[in-house]
Amino acid sequence: MEKFVTLDEIIKFAVEREDSAYKLYKRAAELSTSISSKKMFEELAQEEATHKDVFVKIDDEKAESHKLCTLPESSIAKYLAEVSFQPDMSYSQIIASALKTEENAYQLYKTAAGMTEDPKLQKVLMNFADVELGHRRRLEAIYDERVMTEG
Repeated sequence: MEKFVTLDEIIKFAVEREDSAYKLYKRAAELSTSISSKKMFEELAQEEATHKDVFVKIDDEKAESHKLCTLPESSIAKYLAEVSFQPDMSYSQIIASALKTEENAYQLYKTAAGMTEDPKLQKVLMNFADVELGHRRRLEAIYDERVMTEG
């Protein structure tokens, strides 16, 4: 069975995802003992807040005017982070969750870009995908350095 998904639904979902990532990175910054990690998480939080602002400003009517897109029913669910944010998460749990979140965001924005025929919106979504991929790579380095070696 397939589900019809509009670009507007993708945008609303992305706003929620960006907000969750913002909260996750703010908490990670609070838990960080390293000044450089704290700074990086603050920067990531700010980038996620900026992404949310961009999505909020996308014209709903314009987004809604795009053709309906057919996706498998579970397509949006696969982009959800497996671990939901909890204020009492450990540093290693935050890093693991953030890695999954960034990979999901990367895939989400690539998929959303393929759902629209608007070149400007495609470019915005692909730029976001690239940024999320960069976030994931930064987090992978921290995971390798801090979590794998320190536990």
